[in-house]
Amino acid sequence: MPQNDLACPRCAGAIVADDTALECDACGATYPIRDGIVDFRCHRRDYYFNPIPREAMDELTREARHLPWADTVRRFLRGVGQNPDWLDNLIADGRYAWKLLLRLPPNARVLDLGCGLGNLTKNIAPSAGRVYALDLTFERLKFARVRFEHFNPDDDIRLLAGGDGPFLPFPDGSFDCVALSGVLEWVADDQGVWDRGGSRLGKAMGAFLSFFGAANPRKTQLRFLSEIRRVLKPSGQLFIAIENRLSYRYFGGRRDHHSGLWFASLLPRFLANLYSIAVARRPYRTYTYSISGYRRLLSAVGFSNHEIYGLTPGYTHLAELIPLQIDKRLWQPPKLQGHQQFRRHSHFVPAYGIIASPQGSTGLSLAEQVAAAIESQLDLEEKSVSFTHFYTTGKGKGVISGCAGHRPMVVKLPFNASAAAGAERNHRFLKQAEQMGTLRELTPQALAAGEVQGVSYYAETRVEGCPLRTALGRSSHSDCLQAVSSFLQALNSGLQARVPEALSGEFYQRQVLIPLEQLARVSDISVFMEEAQAYFRERLYGLKVRRGLVHGDFSTRNIFMRDARITGVIDWDNADLLGIPVLDALNYLESTYRYLNPGISLAQTIPLLSHWDHLTEKEQQFLEGSYYCCGLDPSHHAAFVSLYWLRHVAQQLDEGLVYDAPALGERVRGVLKGLLQSHSQSGS
Repeated sequence: MPQNDLACPRCAGAIVADDTALECDACGATYPIRDGIVDFRCHRRDYYFNPIPREAMDELTREARHLPWADTVRRFLRGVGQNPDWLDNLIADGRYAWKLLLRLPPNARVLDLGCGLGNLTKNIAPSAGRVYALDLTFERLKFARVRFEHFNPDDDIRLLAGGDGPFLPFPDGSFDCVALSGVLEWVADDQGVWDRGGSRLGKAMGAFLSFFGAANPRKTQLRFLSEIRRVLKPSGQLFIAIENRLSYRYFGGRRDHHSGLWFASLLPRFLANLYSIAVARRPYRTYTYSISGYRRLLSAVGFSNHEIYGLTPGYTHLAELIPLQIDKRLWQPPKLQGHQQFRRHSHFVPAYGIIASPQGSTGLSLAEQVAAAIESQLDLEEKSVSFTHFYTTGKGKGVISGCAGHRPMVVKLPFNASAAAGAERNHRFLKQAEQMGTLRELTPQALAAGEVQGVSYYAETRVEGCPLRTALGRSSHSDCLQAVSSFLQALNSGLQARVPEALSGEFYQRQVLIPLEQLARVSDISVFMEEAQAYFRERLYGLKVRRGLVHGDFSTRNIFMRDARITGVIDWDNADLLGIPVLDALNYLESTYRYLNPGISLAQTIPLLSHWDHLTEKEQQFLEGSYYCCGLDPSHHAAFVSLYWLRHVAQQLDEGLVYDAPALGERVRGVLKGLLQSHSQSGS
């Protein structure tokens, strides 16, 4: 049976298939189908690039089918020594926020070339018609397939092993988009090109000569890019995420990402090659470029149209996308000031996100579609939505600042199920707040919400002022306490008139038992479970408390101020209309401890906060007012600090804590053991 979407990687001939293999009609080459994955590898059939040994990876993948995905990720991270780069690689959805910049038709065919463990494919598949995930390491593809079974059951994803042949295994003009995330710099790093064995001198000579002729890394990259252009449609797009050769970090801040050598990327290539041979005993073949260098490289193979974004602090651990060389109809970034002029300058940003096309792409990018959808919902004039900043958060969402007409606006873009649920709760609460008198002035206004091509968006007005943590750098902690106290009283202005309710039954279950059970499911605290339940029941069950509005993440990051006055609070994802308001006061204090003491952890702030005598007089007065409003005596302070901790870490599970075994050990098991030990020693 002909396979019209595939081609021979040896000769680009047509492919026919049976149940167990594919065969080329032209050259007769055969390619096995193993575990449902077509193996198109040509000469590197035993290639393995992965931080976990092959046998251990096979075992991990087999067991992953029967385990929660979080357990699989934690096991993988144990195998790489808890390296945070692999945590980002495995679970950080925000690092692929750049997909909003692509012009993908609704049924787009996308190639994730060098898909690795599959996180890019997982994130882009909901916005495409079909995604081909291609990698040279077969074991990575098997792992990626388990990921897709968990997260992409309804998406059309095809897995292929390959990439080492003279051709990509696809016919001409197959794709609307090809994505290269951390790939282009590695395509020339083939030891077989220069290492022919033999003496040390022979290897050094091979490494030196690999700089010249067809083996030169730049020429290898050009051939690779030419092949990508062949499989792209004329209006298709190539996306490249890659480091900047002139990153400000390479000027003494860190070693070159790829060679591991100081200043290697800054040197002329010939000298870098000699330097690498002398120090690392291998040639310098992982070429990156400056912004003008990338433009020349891409133009040389016919990619004449470019849009370039700065990615900081890199395309991994991505925090911000900075429009550099772009069409400015939608993006209107502000002028740089101060030290930002260097670190965010187009020549010195750490990494680039480059969108290139042969003839110019048609249609709207996903970001432009979001803007158009907002305009239609608000009945604004044509093209009156503009964007200035594009951030990502550690909670799996993108945040775009801009304007809708003359109104400052924020657009939230959730990239996973947990972030989507939180964004929906926030939007729903903001709609409620519009009918709640005083609260209306303290929250953003919900503007628009919807979905375009698998991308959910939630637009709201931007709160005036700056985050309170910025004010803490200019004002005293005591001054901010007064402003926060006034705000919390306004938030629950009628609280003291309410009748206290017993913390029991369904109320107790929601506040205590459910979060405790959430922790027990993902963290090894089952041995403490009975003791923990007894701890909270003895200290909290049956207490009379006034219920009111709780923000749920009342931190220095979410509170905004201007002229010593709180102008509003954002991110109401975890708002509770019938919660315990003193928890917000504790949340605020704990967040200030972490902000004012860089490096301090939750395991340290909770014991500090729970000891009343360790609090300053101003902090005690601040909390006494909150306890009084809730109808509580401050003698229960330690118990409510424990409750704050419990609800805080249970909330963090969906924000990535569930995957981070060391953090679980510190923030959950460590703190809980300390609470139980303190309780036991007190004899109470």
